[in-house]
Amino acid sequence: MQYVRTENLVIGTKIARPVYNKDGVLWYNIGVKVDQTMIERMKKLNMYGTYVLDPAEPAPPITDAELDFDRFQSVQTYAVDEILSAVVKGHTPDHKKFEDLIDLIYHRYCFMTKSMTFNQCLRSENDFISKHSLNVTILTALLAGHMGVDNKEKKYLLEAALFHDIGKLLAPKEILHKQEKLSELELEKMHQAILNGFNMMTSDYAYPAGVRRYLLQLSRDLCNRLPNYSHYDQELLPGTKIIMVADIYDTLTAIRPYKSPVSAYSALKIIRNEPAKYDEKTVDALTECIAILPSGSYVLLSNGEQAIVVRENPKRITRPVVLGLASNSLYDLSLKVVHDEIRIVDSIMTPDNRQRISKELVAKYVEEAKHNQ
Repeated sequence: MQYVRTENLVIGTKIARPVYNKDGVLWYNIGVKVDQTMIERMKKLNMYGTYVLDPAEPAPPITDAELDFDRFQSVQTYAVDEILSAVVKGHTPDHKKFEDLIDLIYHRYCFMTKSMTFNQCLRSENDFISKHSLNVTILTALLAGHMGVDNKEKKYLLEAALFHDIGKLLAPKEILHKQEKLSELELEKMHQAILNGFNMMTSDYAYPAGVRRYLLQLSRDLCNRLPNYSHYDQELLPGTKIIMVADIYDTLTAIRPYKSPVSAYSALKIIRNEPAKYDEKTVDALTECIAILPSGSYVLLSNGEQAIVVRENPKRITRPVVLGLASNSLYDLSLKVVHDEIRIVDSIMTPDNRQRISKELVAKYVEEAKHNQ
């Protein structure tokens, strides 16, 4: 599987991800061959590119839940882009569309009782802020629901999450889209744009005070982390902590054509290594909302062996039961005697950040391993 920009697609190759229009109608499913009509349609959708399968590569297994999430992200990104663009231009976004989007995310994700596989969507220069804002809002909804945030407060929190990164749209495009490391001057301009975005939102009384207070805290938190800016004494609200954890998780795991994402497992380790910045209870909630090491995912073990997660461990997600591919042995990492010798170093992602082994195949491998032991 490889990522190919729209203008470089070769007729006859097969796509590895479904393509939806702005209304969520499936245009092309996985495995459909590229033709000129597909290319023209993708250009009209401003799609930067898509994943295609290698000639002999089978289509990856994708669950119905993953397909549904794919569709949801594809459709709602257009809605988020419309809302953010209107605000940046000084207009009031369509009230009904805005409320409908918040209500949709609220009802869909604030009351989930099971962890979900949070597949990332590829981002381009045209949509990475919109997709990031959408994902952070979804993650915020999951965390707020799991942590028992008051229902009215959840709505304020989701609106704040949607607007938390709007200042980047005020930054010069040559800085916003630069692929190399930003210079000190460019970083200063970026930080100022982000702060300008916060100031724009917090001074607009069209938005409830409950929304603006979260954005004000995020603004002050950024100032506290920057030299040459006023510093503030503040005790972060639980909702502010939620947005911060949702933001860093999505930032680390985001897929871009020029930047390799960090695995969910590595992202979790990075976040945990900054307890002063990211609230421990909120990070714990994230591990319960998101399938960090789902059954069927590849991992690299400390003994150098690659393995497949065959049974998750809800209580200690970093210590599941895995099947070593070289030894064909089952390792129960929840057992201290095993974990003292073998640990998970990282998860191994597929090119589009998905697990590759189906549950049926996992079960088959486990039976074979048990038979050989």
